[in-house]
Amino acid sequence: MTASPTFAQLVSLACHDLRTPLATASGFAHTLQRLDALEPPADRYVEMIGVASAQIGHLLDLLGAAARMEAGRFEAQVVTADSRELADGAAAMLEPDRASVEGTGAEVRVNPKWVQVAIAAVAECVRRHGALDNVTLAVDGAEVSIGP
Repeated sequence: MTASPTFAQLVSLACHDLRTPLATASGFAHTLQRLDALEPPADRYVEMIGVASAQIGHLLDLLGAAARMEAGRFEAQVVTADSRELADGAAAMLEPDRASVEGTGAEVRVNPKWVQVAIAAVAECVRRHGALDNVTLAVDGAEVSIGP
């Protein structure tokens, strides 16, 4: 299914407009964390607001990219990359100790940024929906498998 240009514009504008209040919430959360004046459990709540704000920002980035793709305004930067390095980069996008990488890679022609984002997103889905503490990204040549 292909979205109409009007729908893609709406998604793009919505993403842009959501960033202002998100930046305000995120900025105040970071300011409160830096002040180091909050007692438990308020300090944990502010930390959770900061983490959630970052997650929403990431989702808005993905929605914006999807809108650009649907509108035909996305230009992929395809280069030669190593699949192991892509998996390592994807693992680094997750919270510490949430993913490990094993195996040997191979050269692939991809858009590295978006392949890493996709691998990280799938790994996080596997981890969350599988109720796992962490996942393994198993690299075998050009293929990357994700499992417990």
